[in-house]
Amino acid sequence: MKIISIISILILCGLLLMNYQDTAGITLLSSKIAQFIHIPPKSITLNMSVYTLLIFVLGQISAICFFAPLYLSLKEKYKAYKRELEKDSISNTTNESKIAVLENKITVLEKALDEALKQQKKDN
Repeated sequence: MKIISIISILILCGLLLMNYQDTAGITLLSSKIAQFIHIPPKSITLNMSVYTLLIFVLGQISAICFFAPLYLSLKEKYKAYKRELEKDSISNTTNESKIAVLENKITVLEKALDEALKQQKKDN
């Protein structure tokens, strides 16, 4: 992903260098619409490198605005999922320790039962 960003920046720099002497005209208000509204037509003449840079920056801003809500929602979901996994791991750890305690109690009770049975056989 970083390589794509670097390549796009290099291409942009190349375009800026190649087109620094050219100009581009942008019509803001066409002559037919201007006649209908009774105002003079509007247009801007820009250096082509400024025009290219402007298009690039506007594209970046629109991409950020488009994907920012998706990124933020995914980030929140990731945090919630991470907290859930932490809770599960803590509960699994406590369950494992409870199981270990119960297994120890069972072995102690089995030994006591064996000793009691041996004692009863000796008494009979």
